[in-house]
Amino acid sequence: MEKKILWIISFALIFILWVKTGPFKSELNDIYQGYLSDPSSSQEELGEATSDEKNYFKSHPIQTETPDFLAITDIQERKKAFFNYLMPFVNEKNSLILKDRDRLSILLNSNKKLSAKNKKWISTLRQNHKLKKLESYTKDDIKALLNRLDIIPVSLVLAQAANESAWGTSRFATQGSNYFGQWCFRKGCGLVPESRNEDADHEVQKFNDARESVFAYIDNLNTNGAYKKLRATRAQLRQNKEIVTGLALVHGLEHYSERGQAYIEEIEGLINYNKLWRFNRTQPKPEAQ
Repeated sequence: MEKKILWIISFALIFILWVKTGPFKSELNDIYQGYLSDPSSSQEELGEATSDEKNYFKSHPIQTETPDFLAITDIQERKKAFFNYLMPFVNEKNSLILKDRDRLSILLNSNKKLSAKNKKWISTLRQNHKLKKLESYTKDDIKALLNRLDIIPVSLVLAQAANESAWGTSRFATQGSNYFGQWCFRKGCGLVPESRNEDADHEVQKFNDARESVFAYIDNLNTNGAYKKLRATRAQLRQNKEIVTGLALVHGLEHYSERGQAYIEEIEGLINYNKLWRFNRTQPKPEAQ
């Protein structure tokens, strides 16, 4: 009888460890937060700026000071300050993306053999976007990269930033410049959530400034396996020569929050209530295809 009890206890312990370290752990993290990378990436790489981005940040220092959003008691004024502060960073990132996208489109439509310089450039881009580096690149390989190398509409970025950072007043925004609730998995890489489970090891990543948070968020949507649906919708809009909007892409965020559809409806409501689609007019125009 005692042996049977010990056997049952041992089996239970093994099962618990398997759930925590096995396939369920990745699945749950992917569903609840959407911050797990593709299989080719390690958790430590999540939210990390690429070497190109780090060089860009150094050569393009931010001149704007972060507003004290909590001190702005008028709600409409706080919203206005919030949008005016973050929008330039979104446009900055989207402009860089469109510049690379335009160059990539030219190479895709060319019948010339890729030069060593362009091949190296494509390899770096693919690595940055969590795609494998290859010895040679076909048209399909370039198209796969092009599907990831695209803008995130200003309206969607602002709506999620407002939701995730409580209009810039959350602890993660004020202490870690994190406006999107992005996670990291190295001890000390960020701020420990007060509501974190005892067996969890994630932190909410710290960034040097809001721009780095915006860049990391857009990179996340463009590379993370959790947002394939969002990217597929965007690619279809491109193919149909339609405008890429936040309202169109928001339905690809079902894995961003454990709240699923309720979260999507909340972000959609923020876009509509605050008429955030009006900011899409200020974002860079996509290249002709």
